[in-house]
Amino acid sequence: MELEELKNAWQSVRPEIKNTGCAPKDTDCLSRKKDVKSRLLRKFFLEELFVFVCLILLATSHLWSPTKLPVLWLLAFCAVIVAAMVYGIGLYGAIRQINLWEDSNAEIFMAIVNVKKRYRRIELVTSILILPLLIWLSLTPPFLNTTDMYIVWGLTIICFGLEYLWYRSNIKQLNILGNWNEDEI
Repeated sequence: MELEELKNAWQSVRPEIKNTGCAPKDTDCLSRKKDVKSRLLRKFFLEELFVFVCLILLATSHLWSPTKLPVLWLLAFCAVIVAAMVYGIGLYGAIRQINLWEDSNAEIFMAIVNVKKRYRRIELVTSILILPLLIWLSLTPPFLNTTDMYIVWGLTIICFGLEYLWYRSNIKQLNILGNWNEDEI
């Protein structure tokens, strides 16, 4: 009995999902969403560019850094950064594939939900991999009880705080892109 009620409820709501949002002729609403999408793409591009520059600096740090990190540490950090960068490029592509003019609202909504899930997953995995590496690095004998240890901890706190703010900002933009209420755009 409950299954039939659930099926009937879904069938009654389903047409409403497809009909919410911008009307196909409402170019003003779609152009505002296009602006949000462009802003998101620009932010993800800048993020990938920044990660690439950091990767280059980290990979070449053995040549210029006064505190020479062991090659094993450099490889571990670079591997995590490359994985995050590849995943970020995938997110950029997923956002770019959203077609505001041709896709239905349900398709746009599902694409945004998938992007948000993937984005949350990469942020979590990267944090879980980088944080222990940084803590372990700061507690190894060359860094233990030195100013470098405190610098690593301070930069870790600052960078994770800034990354959290950047993540929240991008999620807000994704929410705006998926929001079908014109007044909030």
